[in-house]
Amino acid sequence: MRFGKTTFFALLISSFLFHCGLIGSGSEHSSAKNGTLDLSKHSFEDGKIIPLDGEWEFYWEEFISPGDFSDPKFKSKKKFITVPSVWTDSFSKDLKSAGHGYATYRLKLKLRERKQSLALRIPDLGTSYILYANGKKVANVGTLGKSELETRAKYELKISLIPDSENLELVFHVSNFQNRWGGVWNSIQLGELENVLKNVQKQRDLEWALVLIAATMSFYNIFFYFFRRNESAHILFAFHCFLIMIRSLTNGDSRLAYEFLQGISWELPNRLEYISVYASGPTLYAFLYRYCKTDFWRRFGQYICIPYYLAVFVVLFFPNAYYTLTLLPIALYMPLVTMPIWFILLATGLKRKIEGGLILFAGYVVISLCTLNDIMLFLGLWKGIYLIQYGEVALILGYSVLISKIFSEAFRRSDTLGTKMKSLVFSTREIMQSSSYDKAADTALKMLHEKGKEQTVYVYLEEPNSSVWKRYSISSLGDLEIVEVYKYDVQDLLGLDPSSLTEPMIQNNRLIVSIQDDQPYKLIFDLPFEGYSDDSQVDWVRGIADALAFSVRNIARQDREKLAIIGELSAEIVHDLGHPIAMIRQNLKNIGSQKGKSKTNLLFQAEKEVDALTNLTLDILDFSKNRIILDLQNVDIKKYFKEIFEDLGTFFQSTKMKLVSKINAKGSIRLDPLRIRRLIFNLAKNAAEATDERGTFSIWIEKEENVVYLIFEDNGEGFSKDMEKYIFDSGFGSKKPYGTGLGLSIIRKIVSAHGGEILVSSEEGKGTRFTILLRS
Repeated sequence: MRFGKTTFFALLISSFLFHCGLIGSGSEHSSAKNGTLDLSKHSFEDGKIIPLDGEWEFYWEEFISPGDFSDPKFKSKKKFITVPSVWTDSFSKDLKSAGHGYATYRLKLKLRERKQSLALRIPDLGTSYILYANGKKVANVGTLGKSELETRAKYELKISLIPDSENLELVFHVSNFQNRWGGVWNSIQLGELENVLKNVQKQRDLEWALVLIAATMSFYNIFFYFFRRNESAHILFAFHCFLIMIRSLTNGDSRLAYEFLQGISWELPNRLEYISVYASGPTLYAFLYRYCKTDFWRRFGQYICIPYYLAVFVVLFFPNAYYTLTLLPIALYMPLVTMPIWFILLATGLKRKIEGGLILFAGYVVISLCTLNDIMLFLGLWKGIYLIQYGEVALILGYSVLISKIFSEAFRRSDTLGTKMKSLVFSTREIMQSSSYDKAADTALKMLHEKGKEQTVYVYLEEPNSSVWKRYSISSLGDLEIVEVYKYDVQDLLGLDPSSLTEPMIQNNRLIVSIQDDQPYKLIFDLPFEGYSDDSQVDWVRGIADALAFSVRNIARQDREKLAIIGELSAEIVHDLGHPIAMIRQNLKNIGSQKGKSKTNLLFQAEKEVDALTNLTLDILDFSKNRIILDLQNVDIKKYFKEIFEDLGTFFQSTKMKLVSKINAKGSIRLDPLRIRRLIFNLAKNAAEATDERGTFSIWIEKEENVVYLIFEDNGEGFSKDMEKYIFDSGFGSKKPYGTGLGLSIIRKIVSAHGGEILVSSEEGKGTRFTILLRS
């Protein structure tokens, strides 16, 4: 099992050349044949390290001492086996213990005379051994034995000096009862001691570099996720880098993790090695999905990853004899299923122009090719070196470039967004100050519309209580275009039901943003997705949409208020027209039965009512300007109020109510005569409407220092204490048969305009008293 992990781009090239140049594949040197390898023509002074691959003598279930090979009883057991290789099922009589057993390997070497000492570079073998060189034990790893109880597995890289001789005999005693695979599965290499040491040190440095790079990227992305919890891609890549680190520690020539964990258990790092491979698959795909979201993987991705989850489960809870069986199925499933699927998904992402799609695609292609290479090596389909660690380096490098690009783009977008937000502030103000829907839509569209491009931005506004929508757009000439469309046409134009929109969504490569709340208006923006593909741009569009929606609601509210004001004014006009008209009607009625001076007085009274009507028209103008302009005059208190009481007497002739009036004040007062007259008649009319026909309406005029008190009292129905604070509001009414409830609102406005104060006291069933204070 050989699939490595992670490294840096510079190390990718240098280490690749290192493997190809220094280790070699054996093709430039002779291979061992019939247990003999002739290297007499090789001086080793060129710095090369020669793999001792080829046919070795092999004795199954025998530990033969170096001096006993001449014994005739071993000649019949002599076979030849290719090194490197693992023990096959044919070696074992019991299929359940395939790969378990012990054996002796033997190789004869012919060397030339040399100046430097030679050494053997022995990677891990399966899974314990003793090596003899010319009869001398030069290496020992693990505990050798002929049964499971006698042996102890161990992985360790060894460097062993060999005797200075032109003929060299290497004898390996190898045993394995812990792992599914046993035997000499790695190339044993021979070279000058100095070169071997350099080679091992470089390889070890490279493996540590892989571990440190993976650990650094893992911690970096963990902290990144800690500060940006909404970016789940970072925690996924952190876990993937962690698995790369575990893989780098448990694999490779040095098998660094075994140096620390093997004292605890040989099984633990071996399980971690498998888990790091199987778990990295779904983790990588989940990470890729965060950047290249596809509906296919959202719906089926978890099911496609089930084999990886099952393999991890088996490794965690089953013994070595079972979990090692998962390697071949996963080695076939990966290149036949998940790798092609993601190749297609990333290619689709490239077509959709997702951010960073090209970088992810390139990194995935590299790691896929390296994985295929290693799978082929594992299956024995060709010879070479394992490259997965370099593929992981390419992926980490690609992700680093992607993060840099994303940050760079984020800063650029931040600057752009800052400029746009300034524009949004000013434009939002302009939108919300618009006096009409058309003006507001025009301002919003011009913010979104880019000059020189074909017009593709639309705003749809639904009219309340109607099936008609208005579609706003900017023409090629820069003018606002308005088209009325029906609701079902909007659905056809957008390709979806407008009522189904709750969040921004992509439809037919268009960005659809909807503002729908409790208000009667619905607002939809329809824009090209290409120009607004990232979240900040979408938020900017939503800001404009919210401003336009607020403006629409504000304009609608202003329209409602204007209509309410018009309604209130109309009601006041109708209300106040009633007093003079009633007086004129009564005077005209009396004129027919009077003669001489009495008739003249009646005509004079009718003329005063006409003046009151004229004053009312002025009030209407003042009201339309939201103000009252008083015509203040100095009037004699007794004379002014006496005339009003006489007119009230005429007013009450049409009723059976009793009028009681008294003036206990002298001097003059500054007021608007016609408006105070209106005030008094309003109170009299309200009392007549709220009191039965035999009630009493009393008026007293008092003065204390410079304050004149106008006291009005009736013995009508009155109202409760809770209602006192509402009686001056427009629309408040009593049980009047024709009243609008606006009389008291008019009274308060007149008193306030004079700088006076009005007090009210009432009790249900006993009547009401109004006290008005005016400064003289």
